[in-house]
Amino acid sequence: MNDSKHKEQEQTTSELYGSLFTAYDQKRFDESVELFNMRHTRWGIPLEWFHGKTCLDAGCGGGRFVVALAKLGAERVEGVDISEEAITAAQERIKERGLEHRAHVRVGSVLDVPFPDQSFEYVVCSGVVHHTPDPKKGFNELVRVLKPGGKFFFSVYGKGGLVWMINDIGRLIAKVIPFKIMEGLWKVIGIPPNKRYNYLDNMYVPYCYRYTEKEIRTWLEDAGFENIRRVKFERYDYETLKSHFFHGEGWLQFYADKKANS
Repeated sequence: MNDSKHKEQEQTTSELYGSLFTAYDQKRFDESVELFNMRHTRWGIPLEWFHGKTCLDAGCGGGRFVVALAKLGAERVEGVDISEEAITAAQERIKERGLEHRAHVRVGSVLDVPFPDQSFEYVVCSGVVHHTPDPKKGFNELVRVLKPGGKFFFSVYGKGGLVWMINDIGRLIAKVIPFKIMEGLWKVIGIPPNKRYNYLDNMYVPYCYRYTEKEIRTWLEDAGFENIRRVKFERYDYETLKSHFFHGEGWLQFYADKKANS
């Protein structure tokens, strides 16, 4: 695919996520911020670790993780996203919460992260690179800007399962019904923004790559990470036979430490 086609697809992705993420009202946004704390507590990762750290959220959307990290006392939090609309919303939410002194966001791509090598002690990239034309390049960029000894949270879609089969049928429907019409229909019948995001993004986004747990573990190992562990997603237990039938490999979420000598 040529560069102009990539740009066109990137613009489509930008508009899609800009619309979905900015639909969160203040209550739902604050709930999504608290999810960061709740999940890390459940995973046994002490929230106090983030205090005083330099952090990056690559693909920050409306800024929920940027706000969460800033509220936890991170010294500096940067967020990048390809959607200007999402960045504007994130800037407003940061300002409303009085976090401008430590939280900043800008338009930028995970495929070309606009920071020097080894800039951050913590990098989070949740559900982003699989929506790019070159997920491995995006992964390599995240590794590049993470300091040796830093922590990395990375998540992508897992392969297989009935849910993805149904979603791919939805992607065929999406070729006929424009996103704005579908989103409007879902609004009319009362589907909340977080639910619209969970389903419509995968129907309409141009790229939707999926992986096995083994593939992502290999990426991490080859990039010089240690203490690699998969952390559970609360909506289902991917270890059961029933869950494998419906969700395949599941939602692949990993925490890992970049080796100090990397």
